[in-house]
Amino acid sequence: METVTCVHGFSQHGDSWDELRSLVPAGRRWLTPDVRATTLAEAEAGLLGLWAREGVERTDLVGYSQGGRIALYVAAGHPDRVRTLTTIGAHAGFEQDRAARLEADRALAGRIEREGVDWFAAYWAGLPLFAGLARRGPAFLERLDAGRRRNDPALLAAQLRGLGAGAVEPFWDRLPRIDAPALVLAGARDERYVAFAHRLAAALPRARVALVADAGHAAHLEQPMAVAALLAGHLGLTAADPASTAAPTTPRARPSA
Repeated sequence: METVTCVHGFSQHGDSWDELRSLVPAGRRWLTPDVRATTLAEAEAGLLGLWAREGVERTDLVGYSQGGRIALYVAAGHPDRVRTLTTIGAHAGFEQDRAARLEADRALAGRIEREGVDWFAAYWAGLPLFAGLARRGPAFLERLDAGRRRNDPALLAAQLRGLGAGAVEPFWDRLPRIDAPALVLAGARDERYVAFAHRLAAALPRARVALVADAGHAAHLEQPMAVAALLAGHLGLTAADPASTAAPTTPRARPSA
């Protein structure tokens, strides 16, 4: 059976994909590892090792936010291992304001080490980036909170310093190596990442953008049914529901040599 590999975002765990997986029709084996890497190189080695252990030659690769960066990096380094690529709220590294973001990430890392994971869970939940998750209701928010509190503060700090958006060396120039069909998702309310989505689609040879209506950064958690329909269509398991998203862009052809 063909395999889907999902790479979660910062402070999440592999089980953050459980709801989305339950909404996608059967027909794939799912690998949803916990990411404990603290650099892109470590994350790459971790996925390659996972695929070796599981006997996976090629996979449908999905990544959200930090996991989206990892997915893009691995797909660029090993295009022959990726059957399809899907990113949610992702980019290939900051170029503008990178120094400021790196400083902010290092400051947050230090505070996590001083204040602990309970402080971090409350802080992270209160970011405007995730305000749209409130519509899922108290029980859902409690599950998210419990997941954040399962984290090791030392690992969170190390990931911010080595794998955070400011720490990662931009690798946009590597993206044309990715030949797999790519679905680039962003929440329609997440303006910064909508712009990143269009830039990714311009850099990837076979990409299209779909904006998830009434969703912010964590589109797969805010609107799981819409994202599941899009992902299923991309994987060839069923047709996507066009009413659930803004109009996708036309797939881009590979640039001429």
